[in-house]
Amino acid sequence: MPFTSLKSLLERLRIISIIRWIEDWWFDTTRSVQTRGNVKAFGESKIVGEIRDSLTYIPVRPANARAAMRELPIKNHSQYTFIDMGSGKGRMLFLAAEHSFRKVEGVEFVVGLHEQALDNIRRNNHRKQKCVDIESINANAAEFEFPNEKLVICVFNPFGPEVLSRMLTNLERSLERHPRHVILLVI
Repeated sequence: MPFTSLKSLLERLRIISIIRWIEDWWFDTTRSVQTRGNVKAFGESKIVGEIRDSLTYIPVRPANARAAMRELPIKNHSQYTFIDMGSGKGRMLFLAAEHSFRKVEGVEFVVGLHEQALDNIRRNNHRKQKCVDIESINANAAEFEFPNEKLVICVFNPFGPEVLSRMLTNLERSLERHPRHVILLVI
């Protein structure tokens, strides 16, 4: 019996893998971008800052991101700037742009991923896009200076605890200098 259960589990995992591939393909194809594919290692010469506790680039699942975005306690998106920390190739930027945010920014420290995001931003074309001000910033999240406006800050598997702690310390300092409404969206 355990063999049958293992076989069943492997079949389910194969089906899930196929479904995720189709979701990724559909997302990229309908926007004329290329955000799929995991990136496992970063050479130190291809980053801004220190490598420290960076993690593998894995694009967010659109369904999960949309579900999280629906739960945001915001009535008027145009009063907020959306910032994706560890934005990779830009998938979350395009999902955020489906809302009427004032601006959508991505912060990515890997030069190659940042360059892919820039290319994707240039090619992005989707009927649901409401925000046209999309930007990718090549910077280290641990040193990023947050703009002095209302923010939605998104994190999805971007980096480990050391960089996260430094990023949150910078955010805390920014809020002390310029108090404002900020939402941390963890997907």
